Amino acid sequence: MTVFSGGIHQNTAALKNVLAARGVVAPHTQQPFSEAMLLGIGGGLGAGYILWEFTREAHPLIVLGFRNRWNYGAEHMMALCERLNLAPVLKETAGAKGAAANLEAGLESGPVVAWVDKAHMPHQQLPDSLKGYSVHIIGIHGRDGDEFVVDDLAAQHYRVSAEVMAAGRGRIGSDKNRLIIPGQPDKIDLPGAINTGITDHLEHLGRDSESFALPVYKKWAKTFTDTKNKKGWPVVFKNGLGLYITLRSVFEGVALDGTDGAGLRALYADFLDEAAGVLGKSALKDAAASYRAVADLWRGFAEAALPGALAPTAELMRKRYAHYRANEQDAMRPISIQLEELAEEYSSNPPIDDVGALFADLGTRIQAIYEAEVAALDTLRAASS
Repeated sequence: MTVFSGGIHQNTAALKNVLAARGVVAPHTQQPFSEAMLLGIGGGLGAGYILWEFTREAHPLIVLGFRNRWNYGAEHMMALCERLNLAPVLKETAGAKGAAANLEAGLESGPVVAWVDKAHMPHQQLPDSLKGYSVHIIGIHGRDGDEFVVDDLAAQHYRVSAEVMAAGRGRIGSDKNRLIIPGQPDKIDLPGAINTGITDHLEHLGRDSESFALPVYKKWAKTFTDTKNKKGWPVVFKNGLGLYITLRSVFEGVALDGTDGAGLRALYADFLDEAAGVLGKSALKDAAASYRAVADLWRGFAEAALPGALAPTAELMRKRYAHYRANEQDAMRPISIQLEELAEEYSSNPPIDDVGALFADLGTRIQAIYEAEVAALDTLRAASS
């Protein structure tokens, strides 16, 4: 059976490739589902920004969320599978032996979706200090001797030893060695799934939550220049400590790490174009255009996060991800090392001429993004009514 690999976003890419390998096709094309369609059916977009400060860490850790239920990966994946009538089976266990047995049993019917600690995956080339911090979702397509064949956004499969896979699956205790095994659907109601996904998107982003809906961006915009709030950037980064790695994480999170280069906004626009044809609603194309405009703003924001002397960092990161997606580990390794060295060199003294001006610019850009996101949501609401 042909195995499809590669992708954009960890959740949708893993499921896309697992379904393709299991022979599940989209009703309207009789081809494997597009990642855009899966993103839309799963509820589309989300919004999230958290700046964590831990006493055990030398610098703050920033978390950005761009997908519906970005902080609840299992809930998102199960809802997506159920909307496609896949009768998904969720397997969880705290024990290593049970986890190994669940994986072996799941693979008997075909590839599975698995939760791992990102930094445990050798091909990610992340420092040991990041182990235990990042939940990551992959496709496991089989076992070859002592290695598992892994689909993780690259053009070719990676191979991970059974020992490392077990450690990676068990590292984040709350994930409970999670697996999702999708079934074979008798019938897929694609128009119904699309409409449910759009409704979910509208309701999710349309809330007044300042943590998980669009108002989070309005709140974030204010923190860039707030000198009184303990979470204000002028306060958190008053000594410059951790600013470089945070700005780098902003760029990476928006432009490279599991996104389409624009916080999934362009990919969602592709979904709306595809959905317009399935539903016969040409107005959805107007909403798609609105989200492409939002995507452009996110791209501009990402670039603005690494200005001037920091621009070479952005170029290094682009090259690193290009090698990662091409499964070019040898070419990726020296860049990974160079980025770690830069993080140490700039840990408390990033080469930024005017930090205040940078913060003001980023705040203005996020406020503009917030307003454009609200307008795009309103356009979609009108188009889907």
